[in-house]
Amino acid sequence: MIKLKAKDIVLLLLYAIPNTMLSFGIVFIINKVLAGNQNFMKDYMIIVFLAIVFYTYLLNIIFQKGLNKYAFKILYENEKKLFNQILRAPLLTLEKFGSQRFYTAMEDLRLFANLPYTVTHTVSSLLMLILGVIYMFTISVSAAAIVLVLVLLVALCYFVVMNSMSSQVAELRTLNEHYYGYVNDLISGFKELKLSLSRRKNILGDYLGPNRDKSEGLDFRINYVFLSINMISQYGLYFVIAAVLFGLPAMGLLDSEEVIAYVVVILFISGPINNLINLQQTYTRFMVANTRINTFMNDFQIDISSTAIDERNDKKLESLEFKDVCFSYESNDKEQSSFALGPVDLKINAGEVIFIIGGNGSGKSTFVNILTGLYQPSQGEVILNEKETISIKEDLQDSMAAIFTNNHIFSKNYDNYELAGNEKYNDLLKTMQMDGVIVDDKEESARRRFSKGQSKRMSMIFALLEKKPILILDEWAADQDPHFRKFFYEELIPKLKKEGKTIIAVTHDDAYFKNADRIIKFDYGKIIKDVEIKKEEDISNIIWV
Repeated sequence: MIKLKAKDIVLLLLYAIPNTMLSFGIVFIINKVLAGNQNFMKDYMIIVFLAIVFYTYLLNIIFQKGLNKYAFKILYENEKKLFNQILRAPLLTLEKFGSQRFYTAMEDLRLFANLPYTVTHTVSSLLMLILGVIYMFTISVSAAAIVLVLVLLVALCYFVVMNSMSSQVAELRTLNEHYYGYVNDLISGFKELKLSLSRRKNILGDYLGPNRDKSEGLDFRINYVFLSINMISQYGLYFVIAAVLFGLPAMGLLDSEEVIAYVVVILFISGPINNLINLQQTYTRFMVANTRINTFMNDFQIDISSTAIDERNDKKLESLEFKDVCFSYESNDKEQSSFALGPVDLKINAGEVIFIIGGNGSGKSTFVNILTGLYQPSQGEVILNEKETISIKEDLQDSMAAIFTNNHIFSKNYDNYELAGNEKYNDLLKTMQMDGVIVDDKEESARRRFSKGQSKRMSMIFALLEKKPILILDEWAADQDPHFRKFFYEELIPKLKKEGKTIIAVTHDDAYFKNADRIIKFDYGKIIKDVEIKKEEDISNIIWV
């Protein structure tokens, strides 16, 4: 979120005060000329008047340019900071709150691009209003007091109505957040929706439709109220002018010359009054956005004051030992117990090929997330090379390349290697039997739509180009055809092991268990078997019983 510093406020005042004085000088000259003051009827006054107009215009042009440059610089810097911190947010947080929270947070953040402009106009309008009121008091104290009370009553009506709108603005933002979630369901589950007429009807009839209907009504109501109460300032000032034109002279508080001066001043300060009243809705949106951004940052454990990118200095793996490592998912339902992993006691040696097996819900994927540092253990310790307790996230994560079940191929190359002219890349295309699918070394060719099996092969190529010593595969072979699955287990894995890689693979392919050094079986969140493979035998019977 954009925040104004003390230095920014000082610069703002250095602009606002002279700008207000010059602007008031314009109305002061107009008033005196209309009143027939001979001192202001001289020939040179037109030069003075135009000079003030020119200097006011020049001051505003220069300041607004600097203000816009400052506002957008801060906005885009904060966007970069927010994205940097989002990348630091725990995976569990993203899984809990969903991606739609990001979209509304970015909308809320962009609203604050108007903060410097809003504050500037608020300060200038306040100063203008103060000078105008002071000038009216110099003419007639009693008349000025009556006019001031009337103006405050008009403003009070506006502020009361406006403050009642903040809850509705917040409700609209929440509806939009849910809307993004439905849109994500529509895009991600497009095929499933196409296959089910009832599902299509339900998402539109029970969720998207009601959400948009409620949003439409609420959005219309908010904007209609904003539009209606904006008119209070205009028509309320007509009421004040009527009091000056007819009421105050009748009460003997103003003569005809003073009436002209009052009307001119009121017309002059009507602009600042309108600004202050209209800016109230902006401040209402600021307050709602500020609350939502703070909630977002707290939920995602974000410290936006931090700008540094995580620096890693990963240590060399000789062995990795888990001692009494446990992890449990938080459950919103207190009566329903959540899944728990552990305690896990396991030692992984460098260069090993380990297959992780188990039924659905046995804890394999949870363990992989612990192993890769995406989840932090709730208790226990991880010991590196039999001598130091480490955090995988801080000390080992950048030594790992992983391909998850729902692998993703990025639209751009965010890694530290180039595909063009890369002999290793061309060799891997041949090894992974993708050279017939990708005929050149352009990024566009490698980052297009593939079948699921081909997509996994491309992810393997990218993972191997990273040259990380630890390779983690979550059911990678499940989407491969029988021929390539056999190649993967009997040729590729031995080749990678020979190159010194440590391979941990989640798999169900018991026909190839003989290609592992060890097989670890999970059940109900615990390791129930840790079998070292020394000779070829009926391994599946040993493992699955």
